[in-house]
Amino acid sequence: MDNNFEMNDLLSALITSAPAEETSLLSDQEMMVLLRRNPEIAHRLIAMTNMKAKQLYVDSRHTQKISVLRTKDRYRNGHWTTYVYVNGKRKKVEKATEDKLYDFLFDFYHGQENRNKTYEEVFELFIKSKREFGRSELTIKDYQRYHGFLDKNIKKKDIALITEDEIRKWFVLDFLTRNPKKEGMKKMLQQVQAVFSFGMEQGYCFSNPAKRIYARDYFKFCDLSTRSNEERSFSSEDIDKLRTYCLGDRKNPHAAMMLVAMETGMRVGELAALKHEDIEDGFIHVHRQQVIQFDSEDDTKRHWRDVEYTKNERTNPKGGRLVPITDRCQSALNIALELPGESEYVFHHPDGRAVLKDSYLYYLRRRCKALGIKISHNHAFRVTYNAKLIEAGVDGNERCLVLGHSMQTNERHYSFSDRRKAEDVRNKLNELEMA
Repeated sequence: MDNNFEMNDLLSALITSAPAEETSLLSDQEMMVLLRRNPEIAHRLIAMTNMKAKQLYVDSRHTQKISVLRTKDRYRNGHWTTYVYVNGKRKKVEKATEDKLYDFLFDFYHGQENRNKTYEEVFELFIKSKREFGRSELTIKDYQRYHGFLDKNIKKKDIALITEDEIRKWFVLDFLTRNPKKEGMKKMLQQVQAVFSFGMEQGYCFSNPAKRIYARDYFKFCDLSTRSNEERSFSSEDIDKLRTYCLGDRKNPHAAMMLVAMETGMRVGELAALKHEDIEDGFIHVHRQQVIQFDSEDDTKRHWRDVEYTKNERTNPKGGRLVPITDRCQSALNIALELPGESEYVFHHPDGRAVLKDSYLYYLRRRCKALGIKISHNHAFRVTYNAKLIEAGVDGNERCLVLGHSMQTNERHYSFSDRRKAEDVRNKLNELEMA
């Protein structure tokens, strides 16, 4: 009770001490800090003070246009109007004055933020934050895929009311019956724990009921079998089928892309972002990849862009890597150079647009299915290429150098030693292909 009295005292003092002509008790920046650090005081201060403070609160959340209605209806002419989203549906709001509209919007957003949130809603906010921090689309899809396994009753429940027993019960009676891999079990649990931790940070729940659940306790119920390299890579017969098909489809950029993937083991994003300037002196300089970027104002809209780092160098850039161009690789690149149209990209459509990762992967899946090949992902080319490097006598360090799997932590750029090693790899592969 004393705390409430002190808070009311503080608010009254703030209001009465403000000059009559002032439109805000605090600066915009101070108000935003207060909203983050102590929303309860901030919300009460806003409710008791003037309209500008309410407008600041609303403007920081409302993204729809606010406009004045112009109509022949004299009763509605001059009214203020905008739109809000209720349960995912766009709803028009119309009020007689600007102040009344802002009063409505303040109550609307204040009510939304102060109601309890379900696990599903917190998960969506969790995904939004990951996108804002630059997580790749593949990682986002992985989050969403694992989220799809979660029980619907848990998803729709207030996150603050979910118990440890409920989560354990779901793992035992549902998720483990799917016979997941050990790694899948770890990822599923880590994701659930991460969503609850995010919920605690945002104030939607006060504990993490999955914190005391350990994946190792359930490993004995998982599928502990492992696939051999043969099961994860294309066989020599598969490669011959795909090569023959692609050679018969020479004007298709996807086919040229696949031929180069066979001879380099490059990742799909690296292939899509490959430019002519990256090919010189018998080597491909791999230092770029194609990624998805979401619209900052509408996360349902996305576009593709290139970034100047590869998958393994995102947080520890080393200047990329060199992939040796063997005789067979050069033949594949020559086919790409003959593609119709002009572009800075090696693999492009007739109008110059770069081939997108998704369209290439779709083409690869369709071709593999048509040819009766069970494996249908680009990573299989990397596994196959790695096996070829081993057969050619290339040691582990050299293979890491060429494939981009180096675990070195110190930043470095390509040196004379790197180039010499890549030349050795090229010679060994050429000898193997001629044998």
